[in-house]
Amino acid sequence: MKLLPVIFIYLFLMVSCQTETPESKAARIHDKVLTVDTHCDTPMMLFNKGFDLGKRNENGRVDFVRMKEGGMDAMFFAAFLGQGPRTADGNERAKAKALEIIDSVYAAVRKYPELAEICTTPDDGYQAEKEGKRAIYLGMENGYPIGNDLNLIKSFYERGVRYITLCHTANNDICDSSTDRKGCEYNGLSDFGESVVMEMNRLGMIIDVSHISDSSFYDVIRLSNAPVIASHSCARALCDNPRNLDDTMLEKLAENGGVIQMCILSDYVVTPEPYPARDSAFAG
Repeated sequence: MKLLPVIFIYLFLMVSCQTETPESKAARIHDKVLTVDTHCDTPMMLFNKGFDLGKRNENGRVDFVRMKEGGMDAMFFAAFLGQGPRTADGNERAKAKALEIIDSVYAAVRKYPELAEICTTPDDGYQAEKEGKRAIYLGMENGYPIGNDLNLIKSFYERGVRYITLCHTANNDICDSSTDRKGCEYNGLSDFGESVVMEMNRLGMIIDVSHISDSSFYDVIRLSNAPVIASHSCARALCDNPRNLDDTMLEKLAENGGVIQMCILSDYVVTPEPYPARDSAFAG
């Protein structure tokens, strides 16, 4: 008779496991773990009149209300800079703009201390989750704001930036981009870029390989003594876009201990149908 409760529990668990759908399993895991989005462009909205992180914004952007409803515990807000002139003046303006974006994130988060807080360590994120707050981390998309001054990496780290996406859609002083129309400039990392990788490793800042060229990616994997991330990339086997990572790159990323967070922007998920006029315009 003592075996009956044990048998009943066993059978119940067997049935539960068999009836759990992939969707319900994903929801269960999602609810249990600290969920992190490694790349969010919401900081670009902070300069728009009427946009408020602490309220539901009907234009469909990310805000603290939607983060909580979706079970999103932590998010990296990206200070994004498009590539501009690689001159002393251009670099200085890029640095000033990056600092302005970072300051705007701090101001927006501090406005709602009961809803969210700026975090800089994993422990900060777990603590924020326990308190029912959204954990906001800072990343910088495009290393353009550091120009060719290695000391600025530490300056941005001290401002709370915890990853740098080495470049964007064009080459910069750090490395080749995967989508620069002029092609490769260094065939990977520049000499300065190699120093950037080593300095980021020294500080404990995450290296983000999204947007960089294949040769740049392999240079980073060869040099970095810490795991790297692809904060918003996709698989080239799924969509043949130079911005995506092929199978070998994904395997190397795994060997490095790094991770990829998939970008679901249509250009990186679905290969477009041939369109000669458009393709010619892009090529030109």
